[in-house]
Parts: sequence; C-alpha cells; structure tokens
Amino acid sequence: MLTTLHLSTARSWRGGENQLYLLARGLLARGQRAIVAAPPGSPLLERCIAEKIETRPMRIRGGPDLFGTLRLASLLRKERPDILHLHDGHAVLPGKMAARLSFLKELKVVAHRRTVFKIKGRGKYGGRIDRVIAISQAAKAELVNAGIAPEKMRVVFSGMDFPEPLAPDSPDVLALKECYGIPSAAFLIAHAAALTSEKRQCDLINAVNLVNRFLKERETRGVHLAIAGSGKLENQLKQIVEERDLASHVHFLGFQNDLRPLWGAASMAVYASEVEGLCTALIEAQGAGLPAAISRAGGMTEVIEDGATGVIFNVGNTKKLSELILSLHDDDENRKRMGLNSKVRARALFSSDAMVEGVLEAYREMFSAKV
Repeated sequence: MLTTLHLSTARSWRGGENQLYLLARGLLARGQRAIVAAPPGSPLLERCIAEKIETRPMRIRGGPDLFGTLRLASLLRKERPDILHLHDGHAVLPGKMAARLSFLKELKVVAHRRTVFKIKGRGKYGGRIDRVIAISQAAKAELVNAGIAPEKMRVVFSGMDFPEPLAPDSPDVLALKECYGIPSAAFLIAHAAALTSEKRQCDLINAVNLVNRFLKERETRGVHLAIAGSGKLENQLKQIVEERDLASHVHFLGFQNDLRPLWGAASMAVYASEVEGLCTALIEAQGAGLPAAISRAGGMTEVIEDGATGVIFNVGNTKKLSELILSLHDDDENRKRMGLNSKVRARALFSSDAMVEGVLEAYREMFSAKV
C-alpha cells in the first residue's frame, strides 16, 4: 500500500480541485492511503471531509512561504508518505522546499501540470521533482520546450464521472429554459467556462451574430447561445451582446453547480479559447453526447476527433466558426452522428477510472513493490 499526500493551495473549486478529489477517492477505493492537504474552509477540503477522505488543513501561499513550507515539512515528517503530489503551480516551490526540509530520503515528489502557459525555464519542475504528470500532450510539449527531461514526464488525461445525460424534455432541462427565457424549440449552443480573456467568449457572441444575420436572410429562426460561468468580463460581454442586439438570443446563466440541464437543452457545444490545458467542461459536454466546435488551442484538439465528434477552427476565426455552426445547424443527421460518437469516445478516454489508473501507473514506476 502506498501513502500519498496531495497538496492544493487553491481556495476555489475548479477543474484541478475536482481532479484531486476524484484521484484521492479512486486511490482509496483501490486500497491505497491518500491524505489531502488544502486551505481550511476550501471547497476541496470540505468535499473530502464529507466523503471521509483523510484531510489536513494547510494554509500555504505560492512562491516563498517560509512558515507554510515549514508546516508542510513537519506534516511530511509526521505522516511519512511515499509520495508528495503537488496539484497546482503555486504548490510546486513550497512543496519542493518542504520535501528537502523533511529529510525523507525515500520520499518521491510528483507535480501535476494542468496548463499550457509558457514555462520560464526548467527550474520549476527540476531538482527535487521526480515525476511531472501532464494532462495532455500539449501540456507535455510546453514542458519539453522548457527543457524538462522527457523521461520525467507522463501524460494522464483528466477524468470525470459521467452521469446519464438528461433528456431534452426532462423537468430540469425545461426548467432551465423557462428560467432564462430560452425558447423550447431553440437550436441552443452551450458554453461553460470562467468569463476571462483567454476563453474568448466575445468570439462566440460575434459568431452567433454572423449566423443569425444569415439565418434572418433565409427567414429562419436564429440560434441561441447559453453561457454558464462567472468572471471579471461578465459586464463587458453583456455590453457586447447589447450592442449586437442579441439580448434575446444570448443567455448568461451565471455559475452552475450542475451542467447537465445545459447539456440536455443544447444541440452543440462551442469553445473558442486561445489556451487550454485540456478543458474538462468540453469533455463533459462530449460525454453528454454533444458535438462541439472548438478552436485549435492546447489540449482541446486531443478531446475532439475532427469530423467524427466535432469540428475545429483556428483561434480568432469567427467567420469560420459561424460557418461550422451553420453546417451543424443545417445537418441534423450529421450532428446526431457526431453526438453519438462523442458520448462513446469521451466516456472511454476521459473517465475518472482511467485517470486514476494512469496516475497509479506513474506511481508504480517509482514504487513497484508497494502498489
């Protein structure tokens, strides 16, 4: 049996924290011991406590944090884990320092890389780091570009639990449409993400504007766009919608705890990001049976099989995006075929079980006698 200590510095709940939770839960189910260290009161810590996963409150800042590092080193000496697993970028430096200060010679340190942002030099993932797990080939490529030795890296796709999709006429789906004024028979495009500049939701709005202008010329009802999420660009995006006279066709849902009603209401999903490590919301949409139009950004192209489960356009090309939306809007048979393919492929490649087994395989390389 392995004992693993998982460190998160995040005080919010996003994709990385969900991955840590699913990993800890999966390790326990496989007879391993997993301890989650996270900030007191954080959603991750509360979720783990509710699921009876071992937890240790650990307030630690990214970068130099002497007191946080010393607290972590003390925890390592007390628990004597086989592996310290660092789950976000801010955890890496204090985690490396604490590993050294623990004086546990057999301790292995694993860092998770969940983004494709450029890495400044090899130092961050060098030294005391024994393995780096990248969530996509695109994330791995950035590590290679930074000079990290390929033999230290493993690619393990993010995973999730896939509940059964909701039918379009289910009560929750109908309630969502009524709540946000979405017509019952609308061709709805779904998007769920933080409202930030790198997600480029403005491109989605502009593409919908182009589509609806064309459909108006054909005297056909326009398409609708539902955006789930919150963020600093919300007011700016709403202003763009008003300027394009799209208020009746673009619906801001705010943060949604459960995205199943959105996927059940939608005909397709769309993502126009300029950077993405993998995009778990896209995976969730695909697992719900939605074809998707995505930008050629980071790991998203590893989620989509172009032409089979979705279609791909270059970042910023809103005209091409509008054409792809129109092609799926006009071809019910092809859209439904892609949706069926999406559900099968996503659930096979991106399940939480597949993710846990992939991480365990990386552990096994270091501790084959214990796993």
